[in-house]
Amino acid sequence: MRFLSNLLASVLGTFIALGVVFLFMILMFAAMIASSDPTPRVRTSSVLVVNLDNAVPELTSADPFASLAGGSAAFDLLDFRGALQKAAADDRIDAVWLKFRTYQPGGSWGMLYELHSALEAFKETSGKPIYASSDDYGMDEASYFLASVADSVFVSPGSIFEYNGFYMSGTFFARALDMLDVETQVLRTGEYKSAADQFTAVEFSPENEEQLRAYLDTMNDVFMSSVGRHRGLEEEELRRIASNDPILTAEDAHAAGLVDMLAYPDEVEARIKSRLGLDADDDLRTITMQRYARVPASEVGLGRGRDGDIAIVYARGAIVSGRSDDSPFGGSSNLGADTFNDAIREAREDDAVKAVVLRIDSPGGSASASEAMRREIELTAAEKPVIVSMGSLAASGGYWIAMAGDEIFATPTTITGSIGVIGMLFDISGFLENKLGVTYDVVRTSPYADFMSGMRSLNPQEEEVMQAFIDTTYSAFLNLVATSRNMDVGRVGELAQGRIWSGRDAAELGLIDGVGNIGLAIERAAERAELEAGTYSLRVLPRPKTVIEMLSEGFAVEAQTALSYLTTSRQQREIMATLSGARSMLREATGVQARMPLQLEVR
Repeated sequence: MRFLSNLLASVLGTFIALGVVFLFMILMFAAMIASSDPTPRVRTSSVLVVNLDNAVPELTSADPFASLAGGSAAFDLLDFRGALQKAAADDRIDAVWLKFRTYQPGGSWGMLYELHSALEAFKETSGKPIYASSDDYGMDEASYFLASVADSVFVSPGSIFEYNGFYMSGTFFARALDMLDVETQVLRTGEYKSAADQFTAVEFSPENEEQLRAYLDTMNDVFMSSVGRHRGLEEEELRRIASNDPILTAEDAHAAGLVDMLAYPDEVEARIKSRLGLDADDDLRTITMQRYARVPASEVGLGRGRDGDIAIVYARGAIVSGRSDDSPFGGSSNLGADTFNDAIREAREDDAVKAVVLRIDSPGGSASASEAMRREIELTAAEKPVIVSMGSLAASGGYWIAMAGDEIFATPTTITGSIGVIGMLFDISGFLENKLGVTYDVVRTSPYADFMSGMRSLNPQEEEVMQAFIDTTYSAFLNLVATSRNMDVGRVGELAQGRIWSGRDAAELGLIDGVGNIGLAIERAAERAELEAGTYSLRVLPRPKTVIEMLSEGFAVEAQTALSYLTTSRQQREIMATLSGARSMLREATGVQARMPLQLEVR
């Protein structure tokens, strides 16, 4: 019987392995076909179609194999900006058509601002129209924020138009840890430093609620101001509409002047044809942004960039020691100091790189890893210009590393600041003994040999030593900010306390140099490097690994990761990302951290 069961298991395992290999062969074949696609041909009188079915990421892999997996837009922020810049100068492109099917911002209103400002720049420089439409899914605030820039906004009759304000939510594990007999000890500086609250509280503290409400007010102001400006409506009226009903229909939105026309997809196309002077039976020539992004800039008369490179060095994810957990399927959840330092060092040592744009999208993390990264940025800034561009968030450790830049810019909705430090310890001995019946004992050579082992709480003397270490790190943080921002340490202390600020408020308080998108940071880097527009190229560092490269480093693990990604829904992937973030925080819990609250998502 055992022989038969073993034989069956072996046969089944073989078939599963062959199935996985077969799946990868199919995808690799499809990727090869995709990669061999020649430069797209753009016909005259074309419309650039931007499908916003999913969130636009900061950076995607150029690997066509990864793009087959889906789950995010087929283009990233640089593709989006570059395509619109080319379209503005391209006589063959007559208009841009934004097509929504419930845009998923993933809490990234910093990214929304980037896309929004790129669309505004296209309108200002080209004078060409932008059209926006949604199908039967309707629109929410995220999609409408982008759609409101358009000259005409169409929504399908009978669809939902979500326009009811914003909220932020958090998840707390204190009761679960109590039930598991896991004791949490937290030491911190700053009354607003709430990064550990999810493990010690059951709801937002008054201080945390205060800072989150201030951030939401900023975001709401930016939203209302933009919509009012583009739609020709008073902000007071827009706020009244948002407060009156939990949800609007497309018909309600049309009556309120938020949209221009109720139209089905075929009617939208007919209306665009009419606006462009085409007959009803003429074909509407279109090209997707994914394809148009591959059109060379030189083809539309833009510069080739032969005088040097501006390196865009990405710092994305929670800061940890070691290597980043790279993935071609949407980036990294952890930012490894070693990986980042290799990239910034490459930019520093390559003579072809004339300036650096440091693009930060990080909630912080390990204080020591943050300082190691800051040092490498400082060394780079001593040799060539380093301009910091903050994305969705650059808080705590993310703000720490920004201090080494020559200038710092953020979007008005960037979460920044959170100047504070915490230390955490989880004592799991109660869980092991009371829940699993596992006891623990230790033999020491000195009283503190098992300090922060995770199997006992800190005693008063150990707690005092740890708090002193945290206070020292906090003091270093304050002095670092004071020196970088040319501010009094006392004033920095007033603005610190672990509090998060919006980019708009941070600029007013002097914590950053100004409000602006990544384009402004690139322009400032070019100016400092004395490079004229169109004479430089952009180089992305660290370069995202392809699937083949990752598989060669560890086939079994990466195959499982890729297969898991392909067979899970977007919601499941978001849950896994949340757990991964919490796991990284627990892994670093034995050290001092400069980290903001996890998973603050605007809805």
